[in-house]
This record gives sequence, C-alpha cells and structure tokens, in this order.
Amino acid sequence: MNLNFYRFDLAWEIDRARDLVFDALTELEDYPRWWPDYREVRQLDESTVAIVLQSSLPYKLRITNRFLANDRARGHFRLAIDGDIAGWIDFALTDQGNGFTKVRITQECTAEKRLLRVLAPIGRRAFAYNHGLTMRRGRLGLSGLLSGEHH
Repeated sequence: MNLNFYRFDLAWEIDRARDLVFDALTELEDYPRWWPDYREVRQLDESTVAIVLQSSLPYKLRITNRFLANDRARGHFRLAIDGDIAGWIDFALTDQGNGFTKVRITQECTAEKRLLRVLAPIGRRAFAYNHGLTMRRGRLGLSGLLSGEHH
C-alpha cells in the first residue's frame, strides 16, 4: 500500500439549482470568499490557478489547479492538481429536483510535500481527517454563499 496515495469520495447536497452551484464551484479565484481553507488563489492563465491551502493542521499546501474538463451543460468539471499534492479532483453535479443539487466529488492524489511523505506512516489518518474537515467547511461555505449569508 502506498501511504502517500489518497482517494476521497463524497457527496454534498446543496439547496440551490445546479447551474448556480456549478458557476460558484468553477470560479476558483473566488474560493477564499467562502471556503476558509483556501487562503490564497491567484489566476495564472485562463485555465490555471495557484492556491495556498491551510486547514486545521499546522502546514500549508501550495498547489495549482488546471481545468481538464469544464462542461456546464453536463454539470461536470475536472481539475488537475500539481504541487505539494498531485493528482486530480472531479466534480459531477446532478439536479435533484426541488432546487437541490447533488455534488459528487472524487479525488485521487499523491502527497508530494516532504513533510507529508515523511509523516505518512503515523500521520495518514490525521491527514485524511483534516481533508474531511476542509471539505465540510467547503460545503458549509458554499451553502452560505448561495443562500446570501456571505458578502
């Protein structure tokens, strides 16, 4: 087993129409407005952003995200991840009716940051838990943004 490889599968239920959710999720440079773990996002070119992330554990991740797919009509986009972690993250949005959207998020990545690699034998569970906290804050932040609670 590769202790530096991670796969995450989760789903969010968001109380908003699919297109609204899709637009918010594909505006990567706006993430720091509503997702507290996104400390900085800088546009590098039309499809790539540089990101500084920090969640509950005392380290930062410096990554880039680049669109590999962006299909609003199908409600699907995929991002390449490079830097301190490398891999991809996939978002598939489905209209659930009654104004609700299901966001299925699948991510596969390998830790490249030296600290994460060295600590993987003892820290792997904590890193995965930290990811879960990050994603929970993202879901809550997105829901708040789309309900008008964020300014």
